[in-house]
Amino acid sequence: MSDREPPTGPPGRADDVFARQGPRLFRIAYGMLGSATQAEDVVRDVRQHWQTTERAVVADPQVYLTTAATRLSIRAAHSARLRRASYIGPWLPEPLDTDNDGTATASTEPVEFDVLLMLEQLDLAERAAFVLRETLASPYSEVAAVLGIDGARARHLVHRARRHLATGRVADCVTVRQGRDDTADQTREDDGAEDYEAV
Repeated sequence: MSDREPPTGPPGRADDVFARQGPRLFRIAYGMLGSATQAEDVVRDVRQHWQTTERAVVADPQVYLTTAATRLSIRAAHSARLRRASYIGPWLPEPLDTDNDGTATASTEPVEFDVLLMLEQLDLAERAAFVLRETLASPYSEVAAVLGIDGARARHLVHRARRHLATGRVADCVTVRQGRDDTADQTREDDGAEDYEAV
């Protein structure tokens, strides 16, 4: 059965579509934010947006919802980084595992704790590409569509993120970052968070 629906669609149908995608959206948001609370906020915002969307024009609900969750997460992560630049002390992610319902368990880890620490040092486009590709095994075509870039750029972002993680450029993540003002300024320039609007 197709996930396509008439405009706004029957409420039950819309809920069914979102229920299938909800755990995936949580994993994206948690991978981007490292906070279950913030990830849940993103999923809730995506759900509200989905309920008022004219779904007849949505060719692929998974890509549409993934795009919304990723772009909202990028914007939230951008804001969080600016806030963290103003206080002293290391930031640590919540070491949360999730099951298929998006609830905490002790067995399944969407993104490992140590990886979350390292991902925090990547620019947000790299982080989003890495989470989509490595956590969800999204094809490069989907990564490109979600981030609004071409396939070659998507591959480059994932490759660069892998290289940064492998070479230790993002090591020493539990120490206080130096030059927080510079980091905040660079985030504004490099991440392009304002360009990622919810679809």
